Amino acid sequence: MKPFATSASGIIIFLLSMVQKSSGKCKEATGSRPQMNLNIKYQLPNFTAATPIQNIVLFQHHIYVGAVNKIYVLNESLHSLSVYKTGPVLENPDCVPCEECIPKGNASTNVWKDNVNMALLLETYYEDQLISCGSTSKGTCLRHVIDPNSPADIGQDVECMYSKHTDEESDQCPDCVVSPLGTKVLVTQKDRFVYFYVGNTINNSFQQNHLLHSISVRRLKETLDGFEFLTAHSYIDVLPQFRDSYPVKYVHAFEKDHFLYFLTVQRESLDSLAFHTRIVRFCSVDSELRSYMEMPLECMYTEKRRKRSTKQSNDIFNLLQAAYVGKPGATLAQEMGLDENDDVLFGAFAQSKPDSLDPTPRSAVCAVSIKTINEFFGKIVDRQNMKCLPHLYRKDSKYCSNRVSDYGVKLR
Repeated sequence: MKPFATSASGIIIFLLSMVQKSSGKCKEATGSRPQMNLNIKYQLPNFTAATPIQNIVLFQHHIYVGAVNKIYVLNESLHSLSVYKTGPVLENPDCVPCEECIPKGNASTNVWKDNVNMALLLETYYEDQLISCGSTSKGTCLRHVIDPNSPADIGQDVECMYSKHTDEESDQCPDCVVSPLGTKVLVTQKDRFVYFYVGNTINNSFQQNHLLHSISVRRLKETLDGFEFLTAHSYIDVLPQFRDSYPVKYVHAFEKDHFLYFLTVQRESLDSLAFHTRIVRFCSVDSELRSYMEMPLECMYTEKRRKRSTKQSNDIFNLLQAAYVGKPGATLAQEMGLDENDDVLFGAFAQSKPDSLDPTPRSAVCAVSIKTINEFFGKIVDRQNMKCLPHLYRKDSKYCSNRVSDYGVKLR
C-alpha cells in the first residue's frame, strides 16, 4: 500500500462516514469543478475535558475517558454521566500506595502531584472491571468494578491493587506497573489467568524510589488485589548506563496467534542521534522473554518525478505515532496481494525533526501484513542475520541470543 502524506489532524471522525462510499480510485474531473463552500459548519458530537485526555475505553454503550486527575464516563452521545477523581495526589517518600498520606513535618518532602492516566484497561474474565493506572503512587493501579445496573458509577466499588508486604520482601514490585515517562499495556487471557504485558519508558531518576521494568509480563492475582511475576526473570530492562541516553518509547502493543508485539520508537543505535521505529516480537508463552527480538520498521513513500524519468524520490517517515491491526478490505487486499481475512498492521508515521523525537507536520500511513512481518522475522533467524541487543544485554550475557537485526521491514 502506498502511504499518503497529510498535515490534517482531528477530522478523522468526520471522514470515516464518507470513506465507505468511496471506490478507492481517483478519476480525472471533467468540466468545471464546483466551488467548495467553506462556510458550512458541521455539528459533530463532542466532549471537552477539563484536563488533557490520555486513554479511552468503550464498553457496553459507555465510554470511559482517562484524563489527568479524572476518569470521565460518557454515553454514546458523548454526554458526561459521571466523573471519578484520581488526583492531585500528595506524594511523600514515607507514603505507600493504598494508604492515606499524612503530611510530615518537613514540608519540602510533601508534594501535590497531578495523576496522569498512564493506562486504562478493561478486564472481563473475573468480572467486569476497569483498571486505571496513574503516574503517582509508584505507578500502581486501581480496580473499578463495573455494576451492570449502574455502569456509569465507577466509584461505587474501587480497590487499590498493591501488596505492601511483597514490595518490602524483595527489591521487586510487581504492583508497580506503569511509568510516568510513558507506558503501553496489553491485557490477555490464557488458561484461566489474565496476563499484563507492559512496556515502560524508564530512566535512572524514576528508578530511585521503586523498580520499573522496560518490558515485563505479570499475572493478575486471582484475589484481584495485585499482580505477580511469572518467574524471577519475567522482564527485560534497558541497562542502567543507557537509560538516560537511550529512551525507548512504546507506541502500540497487540497479540496475534502465538506472538506478542510491541511497536517502539528508539535511537537507531547507542551511538546514533537519529530515531527510528522498531517492532518487537516474542512468544506469548515465553514467561522469561527468551524469544525476544527487535527489527526496524520503515515507512517509505516513493514518488516518480516524471513519467519519462527513472529517478525516484524516497521520503522516509521514521516516527510511528499510532497503529492499528485490522482486515484490509477487498480493494486493499487485492492491491497488497492478500486475502481479505489476513491481518494487516496500519501505522501512522511522521517525519522527525533532526535527531529528535518531535514530529514534523509531514506524515504518512503505511500498511503491512502480519504474515509479512513474521516472514521477515523468520528470514532473520534462518540467515542468522542478528546481533546482540547492546542496550539490553552485556556482551557476555547468556541471553545474548536475543538479538536485533538490521534487516528490517520497509513499508511502502
